[in-house]
Amino acid sequence: MTLKDHNRPGTRPNARREFLKTIGFGAAAMALSPMARAVQGDGVKDRPNVLFIAVDDLRPELGCYGWTHMRTPNIDKLARSGRLFKRHYIQSAVCGPSRCSLLTGRRFWSWDCWRAARKLKTEPAAPVSIAHLFRRGGYRTVCIGKISHLPGGVTDPAQKTHEVPFSWDLAYAPIGKWKDPWGAFFCYADGSVREYGYGRNKTNTPAFECADVPDEGYADGLNAQEAIKQLGDLRSRAKPFFLAVGFYKPHLPHNAPKKYWDMYDPAKIALAPNRKPPKNVDANIALHPSFEVTTHYAWPGGRGKITDAQARNQRHAYFACVSYIDAQVGKVLSELKRLDLDRNTIVVLWGDHGWHLGEHGIFGKQTNFEVAARSPLIIKTPDMPRAGQPTDALTETVDIYPTLADLCGLKAPADLPGVSLRPVLGDPTGHVKDGAFSFHGRGRYFGRTLRTDRYRIVEWSDRQKKLTPRIELYDHRIDPGENTNIAGDPENKKLVEKLLAQIKTPSRTIAKGLR
Repeated sequence: MTLKDHNRPGTRPNARREFLKTIGFGAAAMALSPMARAVQGDGVKDRPNVLFIAVDDLRPELGCYGWTHMRTPNIDKLARSGRLFKRHYIQSAVCGPSRCSLLTGRRFWSWDCWRAARKLKTEPAAPVSIAHLFRRGGYRTVCIGKISHLPGGVTDPAQKTHEVPFSWDLAYAPIGKWKDPWGAFFCYADGSVREYGYGRNKTNTPAFECADVPDEGYADGLNAQEAIKQLGDLRSRAKPFFLAVGFYKPHLPHNAPKKYWDMYDPAKIALAPNRKPPKNVDANIALHPSFEVTTHYAWPGGRGKITDAQARNQRHAYFACVSYIDAQVGKVLSELKRLDLDRNTIVVLWGDHGWHLGEHGIFGKQTNFEVAARSPLIIKTPDMPRAGQPTDALTETVDIYPTLADLCGLKAPADLPGVSLRPVLGDPTGHVKDGAFSFHGRGRYFGRTLRTDRYRIVEWSDRQKKLTPRIELYDHRIDPGENTNIAGDPENKKLVEKLLAQIKTPSRTIAKGLR
């Protein structure tokens, strides 16, 4: 079985016919591929490696997504050799739940989905995370930087790993002394367990910085450096590896070495085109006053007050951080190729959620709008057909777990809500699902959203069930910026009812006719 085998649930009927046409002359070559060997069970050592790269708060404003003003040559190069997913959606636009969904393959509204697992005195029989699955499957698993997001944001000194003791063979942040990703001063102690401590309050820390230092002057330069070191060690071992590298930027504060700041002309930094709230929405629920940037860090003007000059400056700083991360990604991918590991390694680049850069007047995440729920996803396999061609297929973060398990010949838990993206990796016109589900709460309201091919619907339900739910509907065919809520229009009444019925029971297939 190879990437061109589309005879799977949720696949378009003509996909299998296309496969049958090509199998006659392609089977011999495919059988020699690393992916084919893995699934055919030629032994654990023949299975493909996995290099998983997570980037914090990364919106799909990259060169490969059509943003020509961005300087992201290394991520763009990866997209040209892999499959870029234009419509990938996370399960919640906030770090903790999004990463819990990634690692467990399930939909979570929790900052620490491992709480119950921590209480176990022995390793559970069933894998609880993708790292656990791969380690149990014979892989060497290594985690560097931010992959999960526990309370406190970094490695828990009481554990040997980021999540639970049985997940990773090795998990840590590299040794170093720097201003940490959240602006506080870090000093990691030597040893396998890294301790941490804040040296100053975040509210005294500016929301951006561009010190004239080398890449290793900030944390992500050290993350890349350590990833390169680990690749050399993993290459010498007689087993496949799952290496997860979590970069902190462009999370606030937007700190990057000055050379990346200088890549962008401040006179050419444009403001977001839709800076006003959408029409017909309850601003107290659907929006927020950019609290992360204006209250978590030193911010002249106070809560929620962002001038045009400040907005341009913060956009500039965000762009610089993205280019800084792009350079670190490039270093790791170059080393993968130099070591000749790219021939048998699946590469995944994933953003944990999007980020408002002034859209609807917001700077930050934690909304149910498209700009927060959509994030980059690029997957590259060693034998990818039609490499470099992007896909419009709707996908979710919960699909990554079953996809990697499928490609590496491992058996994922049967009850995962996601699906393998193998059909889309084999054919960019492939189709695996009709809707993507996300959610985020606001005060006493809990917001659930469904993105179909054409629409986004949002339902804000009162947790106490005393107030009338607030409903939003956006037609992406005529309003891609989600600037006008049309849920209250009489002609949309039946459509709203059908979509609301679907949103209550997230599944991979939505009702016919609602795409």
